[in-house]
Amino acid sequence: MPVQKVNREIIINKSLDVFRQNGYHNTSMADLAEAVGLFKGSFYHYFDSKETLMREILLMINLKFKEYVLPEAYNETILPIDRLKLIFKLFGKTLFSPKGGCIVGNMTLETVQLYPQFRDILLEIFDGWIAALKHIYASKYSEEAALKLAQQTVMEFEGAVMMTKLYGEGDYYLDCYHRALDRISEKPNR
Repeated sequence: MPVQKVNREIIINKSLDVFRQNGYHNTSMADLAEAVGLFKGSFYHYFDSKETLMREILLMINLKFKEYVLPEAYNETILPIDRLKLIFKLFGKTLFSPKGGCIVGNMTLETVQLYPQFRDILLEIFDGWIAALKHIYASKYSEEAALKLAQQTVMEFEGAVMMTKLYGEGDYYLDCYHRALDRISEKPNR
């Protein structure tokens, strides 16, 4: 295997794909090194452990989420339903992969009890997503109802991703998307 010229950003992005496909526990440092075209020993020059690398990946995801996805929920120049559509689209581009599912959902299931250094970052990602959805739903519902709908939407999305991964069918994700849109289109139950 030829040694590639890489930097931390390239390693993070290529490693994200490997973690998405294999999961955290089924990914070795050798797998990660191979994916970026490095010898395993050279990989340690950039990241001293798989845990350090995953933490950096989660921090990068959180930053992208905060900068590119979440602000759209608060853009009052766009109708709430259009903001919700945009949030789902951007969320899908940032966190979802048809082959590997949702990286934050997968890492939460696999690591949150074993690696406390990931927990706070994952909480921040999920809390930001819930807050953004709540803001959109609050255009039609009370604060309490909007929060419950936001939480339900996140739970349904993660469940849909899991079912899509398990059964290999994309209808679960589409059903979740349409239910989320229906909620913002419905007459509010205040």
